[in-house]
Amino acid sequence: MAISPWCNLEHTGSSMVSRDDADPTVSYAGLVTLAKTFPNGALKNDPDASPVFADVRNLPPIMVQVGESEVMLSEGIQLASHLAMNRVRVSLEVWPEMFHVWHMYATMLPEGLQALQNGVAFIEAAYSAVDTEPRT
Repeated sequence: MAISPWCNLEHTGSSMVSRDDADPTVSYAGLVTLAKTFPNGALKNDPDASPVFADVRNLPPIMVQVGESEVMLSEGIQLASHLAMNRVRVSLEVWPEMFHVWHMYATMLPEGLQALQNGVAFIEAAYSAVDTEPRT
């Protein structure tokens, strides 16, 4: 499960600009600063730093949840697309008006609680599908 993923340290998605003032928790400038220290000298497009460039074939099902107000909205969508293009079963949820990691406010925001419940249901369904597969 990918909750509000920071998955492209190149920060090339349009939401970096279009959502910069909409996200109360994360800014484009803050991400640029963090990206300078995070990959420990690696290139920003290194697959270990930016999963949108990784070989994701044969990964298990993944749910991506991203808020519509996040600066990382376009990157979350890019990740879901990258997974799908590489034959990974992916579920993408874009939550209207939600900001980066709104899940942390589940005790105050019904959307936070619902997003967590959706994630639990996704994981339970993925595990139950594994349990029903024939064993060799």
